[in-house]
Amino acid sequence: MTNTKNTPTLLLFLCLLLGACQQKPSAFDRWLAKYELDEPLAYFEQSPDSFYVVTPMELLEEMNRMDKTYQQLENLKDSILPQSHWGKRKLYLQEIDSLKDKWSSCRIDPSLYNLPGYCKKLLITEDLSLPERIGYIQDYLKDSENYYAAAKQLVDAPLPNKTLLAVQKHLYGLNFLQKELSDSLIAANLVPELRRSFRIDLERTRLAVKDYLAYCESLYFELNEDWGRE
Repeated sequence: MTNTKNTPTLLLFLCLLLGACQQKPSAFDRWLAKYELDEPLAYFEQSPDSFYVVTPMELLEEMNRMDKTYQQLENLKDSILPQSHWGKRKLYLQEIDSLKDKWSSCRIDPSLYNLPGYCKKLLITEDLSLPERIGYIQDYLKDSENYYAAAKQLVDAPLPNKTLLAVQKHLYGLNFLQKELSDSLIAANLVPELRRSFRIDLERTRLAVKDYLAYCESLYFELNEDWGRE
C-alpha cells in the first residue's frame, strides 16, 4: 500500500529539482525580451524627410532611445553571453549603425529644421480653407520654442555649407512670417479673439526663428574660424 503521507513532500522535491535544472535567462535574453516589447527602432523605419523635419522634439526623443539601446548592447560585452548570442548582438549593433548613417543628415544639417518653411507648405495647401490652414499653422507656432530647442540639441556636427543654408532659409522665413503669413491672417477674417491669439504665437515664433538664425550664424563663423586655425 502506497504511503500517501510522503506525496506532498515528494512533489515539492520534484518541483525544486526541476526549477534548479531550468537554465536562467542570460543577460542578452532579458535584454532581447525588453527590446522586442519596447521596439526602440520602430520610428526609424520611415525615411528621413529631405526638406524639413516636422517634429524635432519627437526625433530627439527617439534618437536618445536609439543611443541608449546601442549603449545597452555595448555594455552586454561585459556580461557572460552564450556563443549563440554573439551573432545576434553583432547584427543589432550593425542595424543601429546603419540607421544612424541613414539619419545622419539630421545631425549635420541645421537647415532641415525650418518651421517657417513647413508653415508655408501648409499655407499653400489647396485642400483646406484659409481659416483651417491658419488653425493648423497656429498649432505648430505654439511649439516653436520647443521645436528649435530640440533642433539645437540634434545638430552636433554641422557642415558649413548646410549651416549657411540654414541662415539663408531663416532669413526668408522671417520675411514669410512678417509679410505673407501676416497678410494671410488678415485675409482669413478670423474673430478678434482668435486673431489676437494667433499674433501672440506668431510673435513668439518670430523670436524663436531669430534666435535660431543667430545660432546658425554663430556656428558658421565658428566653423570658418576653425578652418583658419588649421
